[in-house]
Amino acid sequence: MQTDLGKIETLTSLLNEARAEADDLRLRLRTYEQTLLSSRLVMGHELKRPATALSGYLELALEEIGAKDSIAAKEAIEKAQHQCRSLDKLNAFFLELLKLGCEPGESGSDQIAVLEFVEGVTAQFPENLNAEKRIKVNVGPNAETVSFNSNAFRTVLTNLIENALIYSDAESLVNVIIERSPDKRGMRETDLLKIRVIDEGVGIPDHSLRRIFKPFVRLEGHAVQGSGLGLTLVKSLVELHDGSIHVRSIEGQGTTVNITVPETPVRNGGSYVS
Repeated sequence: MQTDLGKIETLTSLLNEARAEADDLRLRLRTYEQTLLSSRLVMGHELKRPATALSGYLELALEEIGAKDSIAAKEAIEKAQHQCRSLDKLNAFFLELLKLGCEPGESGSDQIAVLEFVEGVTAQFPENLNAEKRIKVNVGPNAETVSFNSNAFRTVLTNLIENALIYSDAESLVNVIIERSPDKRGMRETDLLKIRVIDEGVGIPDHSLRRIFKPFVRLEGHAVQGSGLGLTLVKSLVELHDGSIHVRSIEGQGTTVNITVPETPVRNGGSYVS
């Protein structure tokens, strides 16, 4: 009898170990799936953006280069160079995402000067969006500098702000609010970053709100160019860094995107980015 009880205890222990290993494997597979999805989206969507802009700026430069001491040509070439640098950074980020065994928060992090960083994102949008006059940035008193992967931060902000600008009236404001707070649940040692992008635009119908994070989904009835991958990419990146994203929207009144994501500590002397 005692021998049978011993066997049962041994089998129960082995079963519990197998269950724990299976749970760990499921979590790892989910991480790998998110990593691969993010990588595909970066390659298919984000790398196209600077390349398209580069082509346009260079075309303008060729048109203007014949004029002696042309300021427009010089500015166009400088913008093209900036887009080339952006492409290099995205390529580096793509390689980071492809690292097997990457866990959320293990990708390289930087100290980010938030206000200057958002201003840099704003400056990259086409002039017809009038971004510099329409975007209002509010940085919390303890969020002037945060620790996060700068490429992921740039990609998230670029897509959310661009959507807000495109789906709003040309004179309406877009509010970008970035705050930092301790994890009140005590589940993390790092602080939480909270990002809100609020627009006064067309809003999203309820039946579309449930689908906006799916690939290739775009608002019906709006002739806006794009791949429909931007929000899918944002959600994938946020979840890859163990964060969450929620959207509230009222059709005809505007949309608010809320992101909460833990900071990722800077390791190996990460750079300072503004």
